Amino acid sequence: MNCLIVDDELLAQEILEGYIEKTPGLRLVGKCSNALEAFSALHSGNIDLMFLDIKMPEITGADLLKLLKNPPAIIMTTAFSEYALDGYEWNVLDYLLKPISYERFLKVIQKVPARFQEKETLSKETNIFVKSDGHLIQVNPAELVYIEGLKNYLLLHTCAQKIIVHSTFLKMEEALRPFSCFIRIHKSYLVNKDFISHISGNLLSMSTGQQLPVGAAYRQELMQSLRIIG
Repeated sequence: MNCLIVDDELLAQEILEGYIEKTPGLRLVGKCSNALEAFSALHSGNIDLMFLDIKMPEITGADLLKLLKNPPAIIMTTAFSEYALDGYEWNVLDYLLKPISYERFLKVIQKVPARFQEKETLSKETNIFVKSDGHLIQVNPAELVYIEGLKNYLLLHTCAQKIIVHSTFLKMEEALRPFSCFIRIHKSYLVNKDFISHISGNLLSMSTGQQLPVGAAYRQELMQSLRIIG
């Protein structure tokens, strides 16, 4: 598993780095001293597990969690025991209270493979293949941000690339039916709700930066599909 350490304390980074290096199945791919560095690292690399310090200057670990739409597995690291209970509200895997012992580290790590393997198995079983320019391309629906209709073609916008497919929305919606995260918002757009950042009037903003129109005929179904609080 690719691991990322996010902690403003150099000593804490060194301790976690040592634990990761001597634990089979773990590989350290980055160390960050603040949340902004972590945000950049998460969007530029394949991170499976993040060790996240909560109390950091400027942007806290808790604030970073609120910004992430598709976070990796999270293990909180903190010197303050009162944050441990908050960790469960933030939907993290577990927490490590500083000073961190290797014994406690291993106990927490043992919880990760089950979740990670389940995610990997699900991904392999549910990936779809699309025909594009004479090739069959495998697409992970979890990385499919939105689909745009272009006359007789569909343009698939994924996290990593754009794929032109000679197909119809009807066929694509049928293929994606098992995934409850996809919804039609316009005659020309089908989106992954996991990537929705916010909605203002009839304009929907994606966390990847795009702004898409919401058609009047689709607005009610979209709003009913969202978990709206307040």
